[in-house]
Formats: sequence, structure tokens, C-alpha cells
Amino acid sequence: MKRLNPLNDFLFKKLFGEEKDKDLLIGFLNAILNSDIVNLTIENENLHRTTEEDKLGILDIKAKTITGEKFNVEVQLVNQKNMIPRTLFYWSKLFVEDFESGSNYKQLQKTVAINILGFKLEELRYESFHSIFKLREVSSNQLLTDLIEIHFIDFPKFEEENYNLKNPLHRWLLFLKEDIPQDQLREVVNMDSILNKAEEKLMKLSADPETRREYELRAKALSDERSRMEDAKEEGMEKGIAQGIEKGIAKGIEKGITQGVLKVVQSFLDSGMPLSEVAKHTPYTEEELEAMLKKKE
Repeated sequence: MKRLNPLNDFLFKKLFGEEKDKDLLIGFLNAILNSDIVNLTIENENLHRTTEEDKLGILDIKAKTITGEKFNVEVQLVNQKNMIPRTLFYWSKLFVEDFESGSNYKQLQKTVAINILGFKLEELRYESFHSIFKLREVSSNQLLTDLIEIHFIDFPKFEEENYNLKNPLHRWLLFLKEDIPQDQLREVVNMDSILNKAEEKLMKLSADPETRREYELRAKALSDERSRMEDAKEEGMEKGIAQGIEKGIAKGIEKGITQGVLKVVQSFLDSGMPLSEVAKHTPYTEEELEAMLKKKE
């Protein structure tokens, strides 16, 4: 049975978003955050079905620890050019989700957004494959609060890294590679019992006909969206080129007309006719002709 791509967001949520297998999400989060979470509750477990009406619904994973710390994990494979404001929007919604009017603001809990990207984010082109953002003072770098934390994991950048199998995050990201060689996959999963369990679950999901059907629907929706954006980009480029050519032709005609007028004007001037008289034979004023002649020089 072909191993399905774990970064298909439908499959990713099936893999990490089920309460009965929450140890997989705990292991993955601990690798990303370099933390020691021991328990959490996965919320909003039901998947948004991939339908004609809702082809690209958000398939994120929400979780909360017993102390109230919140996590949102999302895979985004298509660059819709809105990743950063979109992340802030969903982070803010989760941050205040259970907060009731009149409550003590001290009840607000740390909220962590984790974005796994299938593309290079232009705004983070100088950052490493795993960038972490917190709220700090610009000059002193003083942390204002630890309530906000946003992670971006740029998968294309990770694939350019020299992998270190001693690094837990590297092991998890290698596991998530669609085309990982079998010998490397065996080495990775054999180093970690949780990763081994994740691979076993992935293979069971890959063999399930209903999962494969939903997986293919989601993959097609993502592919269609990517094609739509590429088409829009090409159409925009074509329009830009056409407009540029149009403007260039117009500018060239205008330049040619101006040069022709100046030649006639110069011939009149050479014959001794004053500029004020020459202007009467052109669509320009004396002042305009004078400026044009100076510019020519």
C-alpha cells in the first residue's frame, strides 16, 4: 500500500487530531516547542468534510493543556499571500475564545500558533526553517509577555538542511516527508516509539478506502486552488506586458510626432522666422516650443 502524504492537511488532522491518539500530538508539540507537555485535550475533533461548497475549509488542530495553555496547529500547502495576517487573526480568536465579558484578564492563557508551510514565505526569507515570534521591546529585546507565541515551519527550507537525527524536530519533519526513502524512514521511526506508532497509524489510514477518498478530494481541491492562483498570476503578468507595450507604443508615437514638429520648427527658425510666428503654425504656444527646443539641446 502506497504511503500517503502526511502533509495533506486532511490526513494530518486524522493523524494528529484524534483524542485517542493524543500522544502523537504531544510528541510532535514537544519536539517543536522543546517542552515537556505530558497531557492535553484535543478540541474540535470533527473534520470539516471536503465538499463542493467548502473545498478549502481550515483543517487545523486545537488543543489545550490542563493549565489552560492553548495550541493551534495548521498545515498550509498553498500560498494564498495572506499567511501572516491570517495567522494573527486565528491566533487572536483562539486567545479570547473562552474569555467572558467582565472576567479577570489574568485568566487569559498562553496561546501558541504553529504553521507548517509547504512553501517559502517571502516575509521570512532571511529566517531559518523554524522561526519563532514573541512580543518583545524593539531596543532592549525585553519580553513583554509570553502569552503570544507564533511558529512558522517552512518545509521547503527544512528539505535544504543537513538533517540531524539526534534532533527530535528533524526526526518528526523527516517522518512528514512524502518521498522519504524507506531506509531513512525505518531509521527515523526506530529511534522513537511515538514516531513508530505514528508511522503505523499512517499506514492504516493509507489502507482505508474512505480515508483515501477524502484524501484525494482534499488533494484535488488544493491542486485546483494552486492552479487557479497560478493562472491568475499569469493573467496578471500578461495584462501587465500588454499594458506596457501599449504605453511604449503610445510613448514612441508621441516622441516621433514631437521630433517631427521640432524639425519643422527648426527649419522655420533657420529661415529667419521668429519663434512667435513659428508657434502660429503649430499646436504649441511659444513658451512650449521654447521649452521643447531647450530639452532637445
